[in-house]
Amino acid sequence: MKEDKIQLYFQKIQKLLEEKIGLLATSLSLQNWDTCLQKRMAETGKENYGEYYAYLLSSLTELQELIELIVIPETWFFREERAFKFLAEYAKQYGNNFRHGTPLRVLSLGCSTGEEPYSIVMCLLEAEMPLGSFRVEGADVSKNALLIAQRGLYGPNSFRTIKPTLKDKYFTKVDGKYELSDQVRFSVKFRKGNVVNFPSGFSEHQYDIIFCRNLLIYLSVSLQEELLRRLERVLVPKGVLILGEAEYGKINRLNFETISLGGVSAFCKKGADLKPSSEIKKQILKPHEKHPAIARLRELADQGNIGSAKREIEIYGHELQDDAEFQFLQGVIYHASGEHDLALKYFQKTVSLQPKHREALTYLSLMTKGTLAERYLERINQLPRGP
Repeated sequence: MKEDKIQLYFQKIQKLLEEKIGLLATSLSLQNWDTCLQKRMAETGKENYGEYYAYLLSSLTELQELIELIVIPETWFFREERAFKFLAEYAKQYGNNFRHGTPLRVLSLGCSTGEEPYSIVMCLLEAEMPLGSFRVEGADVSKNALLIAQRGLYGPNSFRTIKPTLKDKYFTKVDGKYELSDQVRFSVKFRKGNVVNFPSGFSEHQYDIIFCRNLLIYLSVSLQEELLRRLERVLVPKGVLILGEAEYGKINRLNFETISLGGVSAFCKKGADLKPSSEIKKQILKPHEKHPAIARLRELADQGNIGSAKREIEIYGHELQDDAEFQFLQGVIYHASGEHDLALKYFQKTVSLQPKHREALTYLSLMTKGTLAERYLERINQLPRGP
């Protein structure tokens, strides 16, 4: 098959996944795409992307197999602990409203293998909300992830940030893994859910709190905004939306306002009775402020932790594609790993975004030759003296 045909069907497969589950093609590296597709092509006996694309269109089973392979779970108990600090404070301030009558209803959208909704249950129990005063649901596109969630048996990687006291209280060690207590496990109801079709199967004004964290970054901008509008519909009038820390800026133009409890931020519907705090405005990124992922990436680069740095790049690369400092750090990471063509690309992207970026210009002057190298040196010499 000719190269242009190969590329055409490769892009068609990516487009199909975007249509079916909302996955933005550029949220994954080309290498990840190719690895997953090659594996499924080998499993199904398809010789090229064209054959495999035709098979995908005719087989819902194979489409689900590809989804399972593409959507890799990356989660752990009490990930981004600030969200659970907010939830605990919410339970302390408003929990009495749900002890009699309608319980507190919480949805974990994109719940993966269940660590998030189970963390929600443990957090509420620790905040002294009794069983029966809350209902927690988890929804995810992956059938395999939901099976793991329903089983409630986890390996050490799921316990990166959980407090030892909670681990001892709610888990029992079984053959090198940890089994969740029935008290917590039976407090969560799981369902298969797709953000493209959401809120199909959900009622309006159904939830008091929705966790939708580290999901928007994998979606196209149009689907991000559409999903946020749909989330607004299924929240009760005083409902709260909790996003990932890297996603706060995606909500500014929509019908939400910020709220702070105990100095930690979330979002509520505009006009809700939950009064937003002026403190939270300090936590929303302004155009001149640096994204928290940049500090993490620089720290990983300084440590020489190339593998973790590349995973950080995969997560935030699309979102920060117009951030000069993030592009520069990508160049540093790829230069350190010996991938000089990629490094050169990101250093060039850096100076296109920030023409006077001294460090990027220095790298470029060393990595190029002849007239081009001289031009970079000339640009460096024209910069003001100093750091």
